Amino acid sequence: MKAAFEKQVALVTGGGTGIGAAIAKQLAEAGAKVLITGRSDHTLKSSATAHPNIAWLAADIAKPGDCARTIDEVKSRYGRLDVLVNNAGILEVAPLSDAGAEHVRRTFDINVVGLIELTRLALPLLKASKGNVVNLATVIADQPFANMSVYCASKAAVLALTRAWAQELAADGIRVNAVSPGPIETPMFTAEKLKISPAALDQMAPQVLSLVPSKRFGKPDEVAQVVSFIASGAASYVSGAQYTVGGGLEA
Repeated sequence: MKAAFEKQVALVTGGGTGIGAAIAKQLAEAGAKVLITGRSDHTLKSSATAHPNIAWLAADIAKPGDCARTIDEVKSRYGRLDVLVNNAGILEVAPLSDAGAEHVRRTFDINVVGLIELTRLALPLLKASKGNVVNLATVIADQPFANMSVYCASKAAVLALTRAWAQELAADGIRVNAVSPGPIETPMFTAEKLKISPAALDQMAPQVLSLVPSKRFGKPDEVAQVVSFIASGAASYVSGAQYTVGGGLEA
């Protein structure tokens, strides 16, 4: 994939840690100029040190003003956009009895509403470059887990958006695809991020792992490799597709 993205520009949301950071690094190593966004200056700065082609901008995808500011930054800094990777997202475990309006709103604002707004604002740049969009979903959008109904529903929406946009934007030369990771070793899979107790996490991890035929958690780089392929010219006839990266745990 070396130099596959030479002279191209990529925007990766949620690029401060985990899968997003791995995607940014791989795209940068393949020649792209990459802008990563997220809510933490500290993690963004750390991620950007992985390659000189990576720049960062603190921005919250759940805020429409930050989405607009992000696209303005891409325009002023690079003047073009070839690849949009909608990676930012949150996963909070909650049974239906605890899934109140705030939980639902927070999940959908980041996982769905912000993704739509950022992609909408990026359209003029993507049309000019005949670029492409890669949306990060999850294997459990198709095979939902108990106590994760809101998260699963938000990612099912991402898959629906992917398939609709692939049809809608084909005439503009824009490809849209989804990557659905399975259990991946990332900072998202912590008790604090999941909003559960450490004891509950200790119980959850082996239960999740028991469902994975490969019997291991994936690495962020293993997801990033697939994203890099789909976003590259090697996948020029791929649109509206869903690629699962789940060690045999299929969508």
